[in-house]
Amino acid sequence: MIKYVIEGTVIICGILLSFYIGELNTQKNNIETKKELLRDLNQSLDDDLNQIEIIQNILDNSLTWISILQDDIESSHKNLSDEEAINLVLDIEVAASFFPALGVYKELISTGSYELIESSELKRALNDLYETQKERNYTISLGLDDMAFEYIRETLEEFSIRFSYDINEGEVYGDRILYKYDFNDEYYMSDKFYGQLSTLSYPANNYRRLLKTAKKSIEDIKSLILREISEN
Repeated sequence: MIKYVIEGTVIICGILLSFYIGELNTQKNNIETKKELLRDLNQSLDDDLNQIEIIQNILDNSLTWISILQDDIESSHKNLSDEEAINLVLDIEVAASFFPALGVYKELISTGSYELIESSELKRALNDLYETQKERNYTISLGLDDMAFEYIRETLEEFSIRFSYDINEGEVYGDRILYKYDFNDEYYMSDKFYGQLSTLSYPANNYRRLLKTAKKSIEDIKSLILREISEN
């Protein structure tokens, strides 16, 4: 009888031990999956930082062109030639928007790896970047898109501009080729055009601040990711 009890106990202990070892292996694999996804996210965030830098340069340049145009208007169009002014009018681009890549973040959520993150600070930072800031970014971007579309429509119409782009040249959109324009002095010197330039400046500056916030958030997240990987 005792023999059977001992044998049964050994079998049960073996089963429990196998379950325990299996659970340990599953937990280890889950942690490795989490770390691998965090490494992928860290790389994805590098791409986001590059995207932010490109958009910041576009906005910075556009705000500079706006300032130069307004200075020219205030000087009664003595600073720039007609063609120089037209090219600056076309150079203004405030509808460039930043949206972080969501693929790896969504995979963290879907695989349950997000819940395995030990750092509550990292979790909060990820939620802020991919949820809170995303909604604010989307709202501001829509407003910029609407204003940019109206600006492009009106300036092309008022100056009778015809142009195209050589997509094989240039860093982002390609090199612009200006075919023709009819410089409208009355419109160029009008309060309406001057005010439209100022209207573009305001949200563009707001978006620059949003990009600065996003950049700081990403840099902080990258540091937290490295800490999470090394300590856990």
